[in-house]
Amino acid sequence: MEGKTNNRDMDKSVEKEKEPSKDPRKRFLDAAPIRVRNVLKHLRLVSNLLNRNYTYKSAEFQKIIKDISDELDFVKNKFKAQERKKQDKEWKL
Repeated sequence: MEGKTNNRDMDKSVEKEKEPSKDPRKRFLDAAPIRVRNVLKHLRLVSNLLNRNYTYKSAEFQKIIKDISDELDFVKNKFKAQERKKQDKEWKL
């Protein structure tokens, strides 16, 4: 029985992996690389729409670019607003 693993032990380890971390920093470090990789991958997939296998109108692709740009601007502005909040909390007389 030395080489066999107990199913109960395996279930516990799987539960621990699914359990969200309580540490916000660790959660950020775990989630950010995955999400950024996904965004970059999907941007490359959007750029594949420019190859010869697809036919598009210039206005259609300009709308795609504008919508992506608008969403990126939204994320940037949200980041800036949160940074300002941090600075406001640090202000003292």
